[in-house]
Amino acid sequence: MATLSLCFVCGLARGQENAPLDADPPDRAARLSLVQGEVSLQPAGEDEWASAIVNRPLTTGDKLWTDQGARAEIQVGQASVHLDSDTGFSFLNVDDDTIQMRVTAGVINVHVRALDGNDQIEVDTPNLALSLLRPGNYRVEVNEDDSTVVKVSEGEAEASDGSQSVVVRSQQAATFRGEQLAAQFGSLGAPDEFDSWSLERERRDAYTASSQTAQYVSPDVTGYQDLDANGTWSSDAEYGNVWTPTRVAVDWSPYRYGRWAWVSPWGWTWIDDAPWGYAPFHYGRWAHVRNRWCWVPGPRHVRAVYAPALVGWVGGGGVAWFPLGPREVYVPVRRYSPRYVERVNVSNTVIVNRTHITNVYDNRARNVTYRNRVAGAVTAVTRNTFTSAQRIGDRRVRINEQEIARTNVTAVAPQIQPVRQSRLGVSEAVRRNVRVPPQTVVNRQVIVKRNPPPSAAHFVRNKAASGNRPNTSVDASARADANRRAVQEVERNRVNNERTERNDRPSPARPSAVRPPPRTDQSQVAEITRRAQQSQQQEDRLQQQRQQQERLQAELQQRQQNERQQQERDRPVRQQRDMEQQQRAAQQAQQAQQAQQAQQAQQRQRAAERPQPERQNRPEPPKPAENKPRPMKQQDHRERRPDQNVHQN
Repeated sequence: MATLSLCFVCGLARGQENAPLDADPPDRAARLSLVQGEVSLQPAGEDEWASAIVNRPLTTGDKLWTDQGARAEIQVGQASVHLDSDTGFSFLNVDDDTIQMRVTAGVINVHVRALDGNDQIEVDTPNLALSLLRPGNYRVEVNEDDSTVVKVSEGEAEASDGSQSVVVRSQQAATFRGEQLAAQFGSLGAPDEFDSWSLERERRDAYTASSQTAQYVSPDVTGYQDLDANGTWSSDAEYGNVWTPTRVAVDWSPYRYGRWAWVSPWGWTWIDDAPWGYAPFHYGRWAHVRNRWCWVPGPRHVRAVYAPALVGWVGGGGVAWFPLGPREVYVPVRRYSPRYVERVNVSNTVIVNRTHITNVYDNRARNVTYRNRVAGAVTAVTRNTFTSAQRIGDRRVRINEQEIARTNVTAVAPQIQPVRQSRLGVSEAVRRNVRVPPQTVVNRQVIVKRNPPPSAAHFVRNKAASGNRPNTSVDASARADANRRAVQEVERNRVNNERTERNDRPSPARPSAVRPPPRTDQSQVAEITRRAQQSQQQEDRLQQQRQQQERLQAELQQRQQNERQQQERDRPVRQQRDMEQQQRAAQQAQQAQQAQQAQQAQQRQRAAERPQPERQNRPEPPKPAENKPRPMKQQDHRERRPDQNVHQN
């Protein structure tokens, strides 16, 4: 393969540095963690459907369809969502505190492991808006006859239509028909095959909660459940507890086997091929220790913040990148607030001096030395491979140390315009024979309790000189309702091609796929006012709860460490005691064997010394005469005297 000559052309223009700040993206994204059968995806703002792939990040406005016989699993925050076949699903809102789902057909099972102080989980159907109030297991069925069945095997949920509400408690099943919120309660019934499949997936989560990974990784890190079964943990003197994958290619390096896709609002996002390849590529850092790659997680007691790809970049005729190392600053592609840049860095690596983050971010990562800037860690591809969502693998371009040394590097992603394949996240070859859901499922309206932000706008080709990339604008009322975290993409001014702010403009229309319940203007104003007044109080309470949780977790970790140390101290005593018991058991067995042998020898000796009985001298009976022929006398041929008788009497 020809060598690619690299030159650095990815610096940002001075005009971009002085541009206004973009709205901060959400702290988390959902993950498509499992795909079985034909599962299709329609990214936010797109009209086309594509084949869904594992490890694809999902966010506000993304839609999923599971065809006949297909199933899927989604991980988001402290919850997991399982989709049965023939299910229409989408996210109305995914931000720091809200997970709002839309189900227009089919069956889903939702497993909630924990709910923090401000967490809100809502499932919206054509009949009702269902709020999940406690951790537990919930099943929601949306039927074609305009009925919704809610089953709560553990936990508690509240069904609402805007004017009234019904509580469904643990071990209850409720059926809702039509637009009137009238529930028919019944028993849960026996679990079906889909319930058993979901339960098996949930058992894995329960096992992971007490695994070794859970001791080192924050529970807010999406996808950490896959690490224990696909790697090993070890302790490093410089980085602490690190994780190493067990089954990788010979020339494997982080961010090498996968593809790039454009996911709004973050931009260029890495999608890894490995089934475990989500958490290590959107959280933490990578280090090369003792001739192997190790993933270094962020602080355990800090809420993790999602990042699209924690890499440094080298651009030119092609595109090249390498994994960021520990304590190296990640710089987002867009100009976000300093608070967000600080949180996304301190939650994913140990930053000794936080002023260093500001210096690197303000300078857009110029003149920074990166430890992973070596030939074995840098991956380079052509621009077409990068933008067409093709799997990297063998398509990468070989580069050597001399070429890397001659080029400059940066932590800012290249200003490359995404194409259709980039936005769909799959190449043209993968898009063939995509299963598309019926339009009745796609366009079916639902009831909502919380007003979601407007759906992600369609991608707009912008020929402005500022890098030809989509920009973001946030509706003010929607941002207040979503705790100022949700973001959207809207069309910028096409006349002067300058970046404009629209935060003061209300949304022109409600999302087409949402039918909010009827509300009066006074109720809307009162709700917005109440939330504005409680916003700061909620943040303060959340901060106190997090601090208390951190203290409790620190105490628990200290107790566990003390127990482990006590076990280590008691181990020699236990080993000595076990050894003594084994020796005593061996001696007793040997003594028993010797006693048995001595007893057997005595028995043989007594048997040998015992006198034998004498035989009685009894006359033997005479033997019967045998009728044998009498032998004939031989004739004496000697000479006889004359007076000798010839015959004898």
